[in-house]
Amino acid sequence: MKSRLRIIGRLSVGLLICVLFGQGLWLLRMREIKINEFIRITNTQLIVSIDKFIDNGNLYAIANLKLSYRLAPNRLFYWKYGTIKNGVENVSMNMYSDLSQKIIYDCLFYNDCIDINEIKSIYLTNLQKEGITETPALMIRDGDSTIMATKNFTTNTSSIVSSPVDLGYDYKHQLVASFELPFIFRAMSGVLLVEAIFLIGFLVCLFWQWMSIQMTIRSVRVQTMGIAHLEHELKKPLATMISAIGGILKNKDSVLSSKDEMKLGMVKARLMKMADITDTMLTSLKTSVLEIQREVIDLRLEMEMIVEMFAVIRMHAEVRYRIAEGLEYPYLDNVYFSYLVMNLVDNGIKYGGEKPIVTVDFSAQGDNYLLTVEDNGMGIDPRDQKYIFKQFYRVKNQQVAKTTGFGLGLTFVQKVVSAYGGEVFVESKLGAGSKFTVILPQENGKIKNFVCRR
Repeated sequence: MKSRLRIIGRLSVGLLICVLFGQGLWLLRMREIKINEFIRITNTQLIVSIDKFIDNGNLYAIANLKLSYRLAPNRLFYWKYGTIKNGVENVSMNMYSDLSQKIIYDCLFYNDCIDINEIKSIYLTNLQKEGITETPALMIRDGDSTIMATKNFTTNTSSIVSSPVDLGYDYKHQLVASFELPFIFRAMSGVLLVEAIFLIGFLVCLFWQWMSIQMTIRSVRVQTMGIAHLEHELKKPLATMISAIGGILKNKDSVLSSKDEMKLGMVKARLMKMADITDTMLTSLKTSVLEIQREVIDLRLEMEMIVEMFAVIRMHAEVRYRIAEGLEYPYLDNVYFSYLVMNLVDNGIKYGGEKPIVTVDFSAQGDNYLLTVEDNGMGIDPRDQKYIFKQFYRVKNQQVAKTTGFGLGLTFVQKVVSAYGGEVFVESKLGAGSKFTVILPQENGKIKNFVCRR
């Protein structure tokens, strides 16, 4: 299944890249086709415009510039104007029209009667008939030399230049038109650029995402190994201690006072409960699922047992508690809630310095239970407060480094609170202690099951 998903993912990414690349090529091809079509239309109209200008100047050249030309019966084309006299042999009727146009242009140019702005005006009118509104710039050149040109004539990369139209017979001039790149083609260039940037960005993001997934996979492997190590390090010692205490209590020859037997019995009960919660906690870390079964609990008895336990294992610490009147038997659960409190208390003691004092307060606020655990410890830096509930996270300072732990206690607290459908907050200031506030919704009526999934 995973291999299929991997193949489908790779095919999807490959298809997306092909679509983007193909779209870019299609836009590039369409731009090329439209530019060629634009050049074809403008070239055709340029020829029509110069022919019209020459036709308009023909009568003027004959009447005022003494231009004369004719095709003799022996197919000799003869012309003269001013001091110019010339002729071409073997001219057919098909050649006559083209040759006469060239001779008229030569005569007009010889007498300084070529007005490039008039040509531009005729050209602009013809273009508008074709639906082209861009303003052309014209230039008449002789080889590489410019004879005359309108304003703003350019041949840079942001302009479209027409094919040259040959003018004259003796002068060998050429007429060229240029246009600023029309908006539609500039827009296509912009789209192509944006698409290229998007494709590059997509590939970069894809590579980054792939690296992130690889890092996540490596992190999961490390965490899995860590959980397996915890399972070995926690379950075996707990089972050994339970067995040892059970053996002491069953030994009839053992000299124990009734008070000592009661304490050992309490320790055994706590260890058995800790073994259960350890199994559940490790399972929840593996599966990210935690189930809560609510029932009425004796909260005062639970708190007394927690205080007594820490009095034995953390003799240097002082744990206080207060239960609001009428809340001695809340509707919680008999497994996780006490360990939620124990984790918060233990956390306060571990980072509470030489004489830690932890105060637990249980009350109600509206339709919610309100649990606060406050200590006089070193406090938590604001930069670390948003990370402390993350799995395996530990605050990076020298005092924390000296304290043993795996960074799972507050993660477990968060899981339990989430399974209840509640919230947990922390208020802390460096050097002034921390206050954890847990809000749990009250549930009335029948026992219910709640499932928390991450």
